[in-house]
Amino acid sequence: MRRSIALWAALSRLAFLCGAIRTTYNGQYAEDCPSLCNDAGPDPSNWTNVHHLRELKTCHLPIIFDVNVQALVDDPQTILTIRACVSTGQETYNTKSLPPLQDDGSRVSHGNLTISNNCGGKTIKSSVTPGVDGSVSHPGSGAKPNATDVLTATRHLTLFLHKGSQCGTTIMFAKSNSAVVGLYSGAEVAQTSVSAMLSTFRDRVQHGGTAFQAASFFDLGVAQAAVKGWTNGLCLNGSTPSAALDMDVLVSAISKNTTATPLHGNSTLGAKGPRSLQARADCKTQQVKSGDGCADLATRCGISSADLTKYNPQANFCSTLKPNQYYCCSAGTLPDMRPKPNPDGSCHSYKVASGDGCFSIASSFGITQANIESFNKKTWGWAGCAHLQAGQLICLSTGDPPMPSSVADATCGPQVPGTKKPTDGTSLADLNPCPLNACCNVWGFCGTTDDFCVPSPADTGAPGTAKPGTNGCISHCGSDVVNNDEAPASFKRIGYYEAFSYDRDCLAMHPRSIPKNNFTHVHFAFATVTDKFDVDISNYDIEFNAWKEGDYKKVLSFGGWDFSTGSDTFQRFRQATTSAYRGTFVNNLVNFMKRENIDGFDFDWEYPGAPDIPDVPPGSASEGDNYLDFLSLLRSRLSKDKSISIAIPASFWYLQSYPVKDMAKYVDYFIYMTYDLHGQWDVENKWAIPSCEGGNCLRSHVNKTETYNALAMLTKAGVKSTKIAVGVTSYGRSFRMADQNCSEPMCTFLGGKLDSKAYKGRCTGTAGYISNAEITEIINKHGNYSIVNSYIDGDSASNILEYGNNGAVDWVAYMDGGLKAERIKWIQLLNFAGSSDWAIDLETFATEDTGKGTDASGAPLYDDEDEDGDGTDYGCLEEDNPGTLEGIANVIDNFNERCLSYFTLETLYDMLIDSLSLFDDNSHDYDDKFKYYEEWIKELVDPKLDDYMRFGDGPGNQFFTCHWEAGSRSGTDPCTGVPHFWELEESFSVEYELTDEEGFYDDVAATLGIDRDWIAWRDRGKNYDCAAQAEDMPRRPYGNGNMPVCHRIFRRRLNVPVKASDDDIVVANPKEMIESSWTNITALQETLLATIVDVALDIFQDATVQVPEFDAIVAFAMPVLQLAESIDSMKDIKDIGERVMEEKKRELIFKILTFVFMALPFVGEALGPLVGSATALARIALLVSEAGNTAVTIADIIKDPTSAPFAMLGLIVGAAGGGGKLSRTESLGEASKARGLMKAADLAKFPQRFRDRDALVQKISKKSVCSVI
Repeated sequence: MRRSIALWAALSRLAFLCGAIRTTYNGQYAEDCPSLCNDAGPDPSNWTNVHHLRELKTCHLPIIFDVNVQALVDDPQTILTIRACVSTGQETYNTKSLPPLQDDGSRVSHGNLTISNNCGGKTIKSSVTPGVDGSVSHPGSGAKPNATDVLTATRHLTLFLHKGSQCGTTIMFAKSNSAVVGLYSGAEVAQTSVSAMLSTFRDRVQHGGTAFQAASFFDLGVAQAAVKGWTNGLCLNGSTPSAALDMDVLVSAISKNTTATPLHGNSTLGAKGPRSLQARADCKTQQVKSGDGCADLATRCGISSADLTKYNPQANFCSTLKPNQYYCCSAGTLPDMRPKPNPDGSCHSYKVASGDGCFSIASSFGITQANIESFNKKTWGWAGCAHLQAGQLICLSTGDPPMPSSVADATCGPQVPGTKKPTDGTSLADLNPCPLNACCNVWGFCGTTDDFCVPSPADTGAPGTAKPGTNGCISHCGSDVVNNDEAPASFKRIGYYEAFSYDRDCLAMHPRSIPKNNFTHVHFAFATVTDKFDVDISNYDIEFNAWKEGDYKKVLSFGGWDFSTGSDTFQRFRQATTSAYRGTFVNNLVNFMKRENIDGFDFDWEYPGAPDIPDVPPGSASEGDNYLDFLSLLRSRLSKDKSISIAIPASFWYLQSYPVKDMAKYVDYFIYMTYDLHGQWDVENKWAIPSCEGGNCLRSHVNKTETYNALAMLTKAGVKSTKIAVGVTSYGRSFRMADQNCSEPMCTFLGGKLDSKAYKGRCTGTAGYISNAEITEIINKHGNYSIVNSYIDGDSASNILEYGNNGAVDWVAYMDGGLKAERIKWIQLLNFAGSSDWAIDLETFATEDTGKGTDASGAPLYDDEDEDGDGTDYGCLEEDNPGTLEGIANVIDNFNERCLSYFTLETLYDMLIDSLSLFDDNSHDYDDKFKYYEEWIKELVDPKLDDYMRFGDGPGNQFFTCHWEAGSRSGTDPCTGVPHFWELEESFSVEYELTDEEGFYDDVAATLGIDRDWIAWRDRGKNYDCAAQAEDMPRRPYGNGNMPVCHRIFRRRLNVPVKASDDDIVVANPKEMIESSWTNITALQETLLATIVDVALDIFQDATVQVPEFDAIVAFAMPVLQLAESIDSMKDIKDIGERVMEEKKRELIFKILTFVFMALPFVGEALGPLVGSATALARIALLVSEAGNTAVTIADIIKDPTSAPFAMLGLIVGAAGGGGKLSRTESLGEASKARGLMKAADLAKFPQRFRDRDALVQKISKKSVCSVI
């Protein structure tokens, strides 16, 4: 091997290496820094493996690492493995330690490790000029490295070589901050000389000597390219030689020479090369051992170094030695010593060294590169010769492939340390599966996202491989929801009731205010556990007793975050579930259940086994199993009609401690907390959000895609969907925007992980956490905020609110009632057990009712006096408004007439504003979707006309006379009575003569919805068909004789109605109807707002006209609900895509028509005669489907301009601005009467959602004044 040292220093713009494993929300990733060299030892096989340069950014500690220099690290097509450890300079490991052998029973050739000491040879002095610096053909960044960083990196490399070096060639790098120093040393260089050489290098860097400066090479790829050149025996162009040094080099212990004899390689020792040798008989041989240099080989042979060179004259012989390689110890030809399979059938395996390429390996073992490719088709991790990895085990002969090398940080797959070769046929990929059946990638990391779950085998097709730049899944791949083939027997609507809501200054809810029909199960949060392991509800016993009276399944929930993590209570669940106290806890629970007669228990322990909860001692690994045993015992003691549920996290990190598959045997359902997916706590966590290094990018905590990923994780873990209640929320997570004009996914927020800068909700009082009730109040009232902007983020399926004042704007992600309903429907369609809402009391401002006209403190709910003296409220407090029609209808007996009217009108106004805002949102990109609607309408014309004109019973035949010819017959008849020639195997021709033009066009419009302008007259018919042939018919004389002669049949229809050209068919854009109706919508808005003020001030009724305030509710409800229905329908239209199934096309067109029909009363004459507009749209509905569909029945109602929808809106709009003949109060009274005249049969034709809302309005409006307490 060469006696030269090549040293390279270059600035790297990497903020560098990761290492030990960090388990995160979605899976396992490398830590910022690798493991300590002192812990891992000197052998790179035990160091941390790093596979992506993007991971090497944040470690600021000195690092020692190696990499196979044959494939450049900055080439995106390189499959990268860097082996690294953190150097402290204080390492104490045994310098004589050897690399561990893979325990697979096979013989392994190990690659060279590190620098030799004397390693079987003896040292002599030699004057050598080491190669340093220079230029290579690899592009660099052009800046010089920081001298201090170069010195630090060199010092740690020196210390490592001094304390941890072994025999053999060394290829090693050191990194300190921005500088990377690379070293190549041949096996002939003694360790003492390397240390001295590095010290000299450091001195010259420190004193500015240019000969040792690294110039113009800025990144790791440049340093690596230089070392690669030295490894391959190349000199660097333009290198600047350092001054000559006296160095110890190794020679054979047998030689009596006192001067060095040159060995092959890139040496500056000027000596002659080996003599040419003649071919002769086979030589005597020996095998290279791991760490050998040529001095070792000569000593083992008992010859001098010069003789070794003479007997082995190959170029670069000493610099390309491989373990188990044969070499000559005498004159002669090296015999055929190619590696052979082992006796057990396994191949001869070889561990790749950091400078190896297939060519050098093949040359050393007398095989070819093609042989290596062929031998390794089934070898784990074999991605081809272009992707050799340092430390990889490969085959150099035929035979079964070896077990792959262990990887220190692998947690799954066959490379987990200590894994034995399977003997039962188990696939290597299935060894050491991940917790929760999560995906295992080729690097041995577990996770649940595409970083782990997408297979990407290399082109070789070998197992355990991935394409460059990917992580390749090897087991339990895929991220789809599974175990959801069956639907639950019934869908649960679970809501949590926060008994502690009375601890807030506002937004309190009494249990009797819980909406009666919204939930099947209500979980009371929270009971606690005493130090005697008994049930404690003493803080909220009043609420508990009221909650027990509810008409829903009553489940008592224990724990919660505060109880699970409080300094005085965190140990309670840990102790209660141990074998020592489990029986006591279960006995107390069972006794409580019997005494209180509730329906179930729910446990919210956050989280068993968690090691990282702030200010809480780490949990033990046994806590998950203790929890399981507790659930098993409790299930055995409770009757089957009593439920057990537990809350579990939607995080791989925390969920892996739960044996969920086994727990599912004992729980009735899991409460799956698929929320709080992001929050202020993400700050400084680079794994929380892909590509967001600071973890502080704006993200929704209820992201639908991430929710689906979490559902896939739990179902893959073996839990059936029918055991999972999926979390939804009635609150948002808020962040103070770093830039109030930047709300894109990579925009950031302010504050530390424990320091949210967001506004506190006026009731919730916690920065970063705000209830839906408070959010709605901000949107509707604005409060003290000058900036209020709400919209829907389609990518995350979340509502977004941006609010605040200039320079201090918050971004909130949440789900309002509409999106929550959509999310719950999605959950139901996936066959999950139900939904779980946190929390009921956060949705709206509800009445604090005890059922006795007082609040929980005993104070009267309402006072007829104006206590605050502002003359406006009259006891109608904003926080008492439930905020929804359903909420109001459920508590109507709690309000007097004025408050009930005021709250209902205010709610209708909010719905109107929401609808207009939603229209703005839905209008974006709508016109692009309209072209699909237009194309689909046109596509439907021809099929409808063909069926209308079908032979025999086609309804269109009655308007035509047919002139026909069939075979030898002909005639002229009404088309309803022609012979059935189309049923025969003969040619025919029919010409249609339209005899009742008016009747035809009227009928086509009435029954098909096709306007006359959409019809043209053309001929139809193919050239010919072949008649069916009997078995004895003649056959064609050519070919195989099996093709019958074609008896041609012509079927032609002339002058038939067909679709006109697309340019002649005009389909109106439905969105224009809403836009043209804006004047009337504005008038509705103004009139409604003025009426709310009148009701609030108690001046609604005229002096001469007594109109009940409830009439205003009835009058406004119809147009507001129509507009809401119209714009709600518009949301679905944006989902139209170019390629959908026919049934889906029809469904979406119906939604468009419903959207337009419900808005028609607002349009007036804006688009021409109203009946004409309605009729045209009704025709489209007919064209799409049969009569009787929803869109057509709505058209039946509204096509009459005197019908209630038109009459009511006309009265309201006429009253706007005071310009009508009637006062506003009188107009509303008349509008209410018009609604009263609507027939039930007509109302039944409206969409179900409209009817449901209208029924709530009717319930509210029928509330009698005399029933008010």
